[in-house]
Amino acid sequence: MSEQQVAAIVDSVRGRLDALETTLEGLHGIRAAAHSPDGRIVARVDGTGALADLRLEEAACRMDARELAASILTTARAAAEAAAMQRVALMDDLRSALR
Repeated sequence: MSEQQVAAIVDSVRGRLDALETTLEGLHGIRAAAHSPDGRIVARVDGTGALADLRLEEAACRMDARELAASILTTARAAAEAAAMQRVALMDDLRSALR
């Protein structure tokens, strides 16, 4: 194997490592938020889709308990889906970089 071939392999590995590091940083930095259609509820999630923050407007506290619970779940689910879309985009970028 020539020195040029070894250098090309090393450069390729470095590029892939950089892509992996960028992806890991991106995954750690994912945050997403969603608002309920009426604007009374804001759910924020981390990169795993876990609820990190929940804000309720005062008007939300006057909602029927079942309606409030359903709205919270729907809003949190929307935020988790947004985080999942960010994860998918990062992984797609990584797959492209590793080709």
